[in-house]
Amino acid sequence: MTPAQAQQRIADLRVQLARADELYYKRAKPEISDFEYDEAKRELADLEGKFPQFASADSPTQRVGDDRVQGFQEVAHRQKMLSLDNTYNEAELRAFHARLAKLLGTDDLGYTVEPKIDGLAVSLTYEDGQFVRAVTRGKGDRGDDVTANVRTIHSLPRQLHGAAPRLVEIRGEIYLTAAEFERINAERAAAGEELYANPRNLAAGTIKQLDSAEVARRKLEIVLYGLGYCEPAVVESQTGLQKKLSAWGLPVVEKSWTVHGIDAAWAAVGELDRLRHGFAYGTDGAVVKLDNVDQQREAGATDKAPRWAIAYKFKPETARTRLHAITIQVGKTGILSPVAELEPVLLAGSTISRATLHNEDEIRRKDIRIGDLVEIEKAGEVIPAVLQSFPAERPKGAKEYDLFAAVGGKCPVCGSKIARIEVAAEDATGVAWKCQNYDCEAQRAGRLGFFCSRRALAIDGVGGVVAAKLVELGHVQDPPDLYDVPHGTLATLNLGTAEEPRVFGEKNATKIVAAREAARALPLEKWLYALSVPEVGETTAHELGRRHRSFAELVDSPLLRAVLQKAERVAQREWEAPASRKNPAKSDEDKARRKELCARLEAEIAALEAGPLAGVPADIGPVVAASTQEFFVSVPGRRLLKKLHHLGIDPQGTVATAGVFTGKTLVLTGTLPTLKREEAEQKIMAAGGKVSGSVSKKTSYVLAGEEAGSKLDKAKELGVPVIAEAEFLRLLAGG
Repeated sequence: MTPAQAQQRIADLRVQLARADELYYKRAKPEISDFEYDEAKRELADLEGKFPQFASADSPTQRVGDDRVQGFQEVAHRQKMLSLDNTYNEAELRAFHARLAKLLGTDDLGYTVEPKIDGLAVSLTYEDGQFVRAVTRGKGDRGDDVTANVRTIHSLPRQLHGAAPRLVEIRGEIYLTAAEFERINAERAAAGEELYANPRNLAAGTIKQLDSAEVARRKLEIVLYGLGYCEPAVVESQTGLQKKLSAWGLPVVEKSWTVHGIDAAWAAVGELDRLRHGFAYGTDGAVVKLDNVDQQREAGATDKAPRWAIAYKFKPETARTRLHAITIQVGKTGILSPVAELEPVLLAGSTISRATLHNEDEIRRKDIRIGDLVEIEKAGEVIPAVLQSFPAERPKGAKEYDLFAAVGGKCPVCGSKIARIEVAAEDATGVAWKCQNYDCEAQRAGRLGFFCSRRALAIDGVGGVVAAKLVELGHVQDPPDLYDVPHGTLATLNLGTAEEPRVFGEKNATKIVAAREAARALPLEKWLYALSVPEVGETTAHELGRRHRSFAELVDSPLLRAVLQKAERVAQREWEAPASRKNPAKSDEDKARRKELCARLEAEIAALEAGPLAGVPADIGPVVAASTQEFFVSVPGRRLLKKLHHLGIDPQGTVATAGVFTGKTLVLTGTLPTLKREEAEQKIMAAGGKVSGSVSKKTSYVLAGEEAGSKLDKAKELGVPVIAEAEFLRLLAGG
């Protein structure tokens, strides 16, 4: 591989891994298996080692994944919360032992072997035995404060039993049991909603909900197994820690092994593999740790992982079957996604007849053809995916798959033209084929389902099945049309067939009507995100909503115009630079002219940055600005705004104005009687105030609800005024 080829491959792998990190950590919707992810990261590490000139401190190989999301207060870990290096074979596990033996000067090493729980990593802080805080791993040094949500876990004690350290960080994993996962999906199936993919993703998505009351409805569980900062020190070994955690009344791993030497550790890994399917939580591997804490300290850690522990990942179960056909699904953005139609095969306890193929480029890279014998796996033990084909057993005449030819150059749903485009959307990345018809029935159904999703307007009950049926029957053209669908029409909606009817029902219809009315009060950022404006993701919608008071202001936004003006001047400055390589100066006079022009452009850019663009984040860039402006002057965009006006829906941005909380800082704690946390925060910001995650002498008020925790105690200690929801609402009303 030449340096140029290596540089390109390194860049491609970093984009691929960044996309995978975003889906796994931020959205809890991974599209590749852990094995594929680790293989890509290993290839990247190898290339960076062979071509150090292309190494980067910001590479995915050099940092911990980042699970932080918008809406949560960030909290620093007292001791960094690292991830684990992974291995998939015995030789690498033995190499791990050999490195430790050389480092510590002895081959006689004691290990503990524990299940690797497939959940969301979290760090709990107890002060004098009292639970005070729960923080996600985040980016290792700081994470999201999810205390209110973790308090809903009934198996977690608020007070440690017996003697406890003055301060201790205890690390563990939040998960959903298989039974609870099945219960939740059964409810969604009965309501015609799209099913959740797997327990791990649902647990991760649940703990990042801003509404702790909703979190409580899903019975999360937790298991503790590690130690962060601890004062004073209380254990000398991992085995001792497990005993201490149990004595404190904390839920711990069901089974672990304390062994000497790598042979015994390897045997324990095999025994765990045989037992793990009977555990309450999902497992995807075994964690092998040095047992002795002093040896752990001596071994130390890299920036992303301890040297004294490693995760042996169990390879997902696979099966071979025949690929009979490739069908096409069309998503809410019009992206055409290929799906493998398989000869049914039993895999990991369920019968699989369909699997994802991601995109056309992936099909070609793996050389997958119709008629092939293929190997499939459950990525993350749940999502079926095609791993590879077996060309040696390929039927004669099997041709390379051509998506354009397969669909005749037209959308398989609406018959409109398709185009090959660069995408970085939620349902695809890289190069993909896209239906050009915004009013394609599949896109309409996808947009309606997204409009009603939890992260958008949270109109429970309108999942993929219901959305598709409402669009199919002509009840909904654009998402806001849902408001014009009568209660009776919803109640009698047939989700089945004429021969086998499945009526949606009165109860589900009532739930939708109530939820859609509640959504009217949601802020501009939620509505902007829910309407699927191109290039506007959740974070960008939040930033735009904070800087505009309404859709009317956004449509004619001076801020977006300024973003585009800056981009134009930056591009012109680069083109006219005296030393420009793409546009070399023709003479000394030309250089002098360019120097003067660039100075003027610099001044104009500085004026924009100091004026309308002051404090505007990089999320609102020229691509977002152009896309947003183009959308709202397009036929579909104008149609959406007209329908919102007809419905009397005018979402308000959270632009801070002079109000009762101007210059004041409020802290929220506990569960409020009627307001969701997010709603309370929006009201505070709209009234000119700021929201903080921690109480200090500068805090103006603590807004406290039920199960208020340490923040309430801190407020009383510092003499900060504490108000309930009723007082809060009276203040907003001018009381």
